[in-house]
Amino acid sequence: MKDLGRRSALTRLSILVAAGAAALAPPIAAAQAYPGKPITVVVPVAAGGAADALARSWAAYVAKSMNGTIVVDNKSGANGSIAAAYVAKQPADGYTLLFGSTSNMSLNPFSYKSLPYNPTRDFEPVLMLANSSQVLVASPNSGIKSFDELVRRAKAKPGTINFGSAGKGNSTHLYVEYLAQHFGIEMIHVPYKGAAPALMGVMGGEIDFMSDAISTASVQAKLGKVVPLAVIGAKRSSAMPDVPTILELGVKDFPIGGWYGLMAPKGTPKAVIDRLNAETAKFWADPAVKSRMDAIYMEPLAESGPQAVTQMMQREAKVWGPIITKLGIQNE
Repeated sequence: MKDLGRRSALTRLSILVAAGAAALAPPIAAAQAYPGKPITVVVPVAAGGAADALARSWAAYVAKSMNGTIVVDNKSGANGSIAAAYVAKQPADGYTLLFGSTSNMSLNPFSYKSLPYNPTRDFEPVLMLANSSQVLVASPNSGIKSFDELVRRAKAKPGTINFGSAGKGNSTHLYVEYLAQHFGIEMIHVPYKGAAPALMGVMGGEIDFMSDAISTASVQAKLGKVVPLAVIGAKRSSAMPDVPTILELGVKDFPIGGWYGLMAPKGTPKAVIDRLNAETAKFWADPAVKSRMDAIYMEPLAESGPQAVTQMMQREAKVWGPIITKLGIQNE
């Protein structure tokens, strides 16, 4: 009877050990097998711009590195809300990712009356992929040659200078609104359906100025089709080294951001997130990749893991939330 009891105890112990091993097996197996099928990265902007180029470069590199397939799916519209709402409803298995940014992760919760997703409740932060600056550019027809002149004219004649943006509540809109509040000036906002048509509006003299991505605005500046006024970034751009930063011009508290990253549906396995971070480190360590990213003025961030994404979103919410509320910006 004692032998039978010992055998029973050993059997129970074996079952417990096997159960424990089985509980640990899925995450390990998931990490080793990932990706077992094509991954889709949903990009909330139209194909052709710098953000899309960043997403496609990353997808091509990481797919090859992981011996898999990554498909880029452009779902533009509603300041990134359409793409985010779609990804939020997908399985949390690492096979559908969102190309996140300041606009769809930090600004939209404050600027939309009804948002079909919640950045913190519906998403798992994966990584910070890159940072990019914007630049204020004026139309040659406006006669504005410098940032100081822009401010002087706006103060002298309130409500006579207008500016364009990629859409109401977009970072290209809010950066200018922040400056207007900082300097106590009144200007007219003209929202466009995207940054490209807004930049065309500046070049054609429909509007006086706008804030746009350096990657696109610098090309037109070199051609003399727009006048660069100030870089909205922490340092001067190699694309226009003579143009001062907004910090140099005295706006010391400007909340410089402009990040792009990856988000996954809530509950995505940590092993998958860790794998994507490891592959992205290889991406930025590759000299050929770095050269291509330099060409579109994309830079890696010092801190890039999930915690960095969370912290950035929290900082941006504290800054932009009150500004959006004070301005009464509300999208349907």
